[in-house]
Amino acid sequence: MHRTSRLRTSLLSLAAVLAAAMTAAAPASAAPAAATAVGPVVVRLTGLGGGPQNIAAAAAQDHLARQAAELGFAGSQCRVTEGPVYQHVTGNYYNAMIKATCSGDPAVSSPTRSLNRLIGPNGEHISTVWNVPPGYSVEGSLGQLYTSPREGTVPIYHCVVRRDNFLSADVNCEGQTYVSRLGWFHPGQPADVGSAPLMRCMVGKQREFFESNATNCEGQTSGGQLGWILTG
Repeated sequence: MHRTSRLRTSLLSLAAVLAAAMTAAAPASAAPAAATAVGPVVVRLTGLGGGPQNIAAAAAQDHLARQAAELGFAGSQCRVTEGPVYQHVTGNYYNAMIKATCSGDPAVSSPTRSLNRLIGPNGEHISTVWNVPPGYSVEGSLGQLYTSPREGTVPIYHCVVRRDNFLSADVNCEGQTYVSRLGWFHPGQPADVGSAPLMRCMVGKQREFFESNATNCEGQTSGGQLGWILTG
């Protein structure tokens, strides 16, 4: 009951912030400062809604607010970067889309989050603990990442190169584009908890990156082991 009340309060607060920011916000930079030892969490969300324009916009705003609250973000941590953008369907019915960026450390109630491997409409992969972007679906969990640092762990980051997503323990993304911090994992196999390898793999002529627990990269090309991820 108390949890429901807190979620409702968070949703109302976030919805108010998003509504106020709709026409004035600009995209936040995802790049961490050069002197920062641990990169920030930066999550991009998309809210969708349908109906007459005002109802569609309100539904998209509510969808956005719910996603942010479920991830643990307060309203002050999120700002609208695009929208509402409308697509006319028929008559007075429209689809509406609003995009927002949430940054900073979200409130967490669990010591771990599942690192899910997602697949997109063209077979491309993203591994993330955050939201599932439109058009993507969850293939499965690769294991659990810590939500805060533990002894013997290092941060792991979501990065992009040539619009291809990959994970790295380097805050500078090995010279490529930074997206977000995902959590913490073990660079070496831990002795006191269950773990599985987390491999960097590549597939196809374009060498599209994906992550796997299989040391043979599921029959594809190995890019090396990133570290060890919790299993249960």
